[in-house]
Amino acid sequence: MATATPRALRVLVADDEHVIADTLAAIFRNNGFDVKSVYSGYSAIETAVSYRPDVVISDILMSGINGIDVALSISRELPKSKFVLITGHSDYDENLELARRRGLDLLCFHKPILPQSLIDYLTNCARELNLEHERVSTWKTA
Repeated sequence: MATATPRALRVLVADDEHVIADTLAAIFRNNGFDVKSVYSGYSAIETAVSYRPDVVISDILMSGINGIDVALSISRELPKSKFVLITGHSDYDENLELARRRGLDLLCFHKPILPQSLIDYLTNCARELNLEHERVSTWKTA
């Protein structure tokens, strides 16, 4: 069995609602991931260049630039990154399909979402990339 790379999965969380971005970041950090949170799509693009996330989790509906365009922009610089988009609206389905046809590796969750669903996804990503993953806390979702 191959030895895990000695770093945690890097996750970038983008949401213009600070409480949501920071809460998700804290939950992911407590579950062993290296996490940064930002509060706009433009900040996500800028941060991704230096942080080089393995996974980007973004709200779709943000002011300035939406999460789909954020993912498309970041994917040009970081084609191996995975993207999780979160939305409470169904009117982006056509745009999501267009992004997928352009080769974007993305997963979309509709609100409300249980954090454990995202934790499970991130854990699987860490395994796929053969990265270390050790849960830091005993926090569990219901």
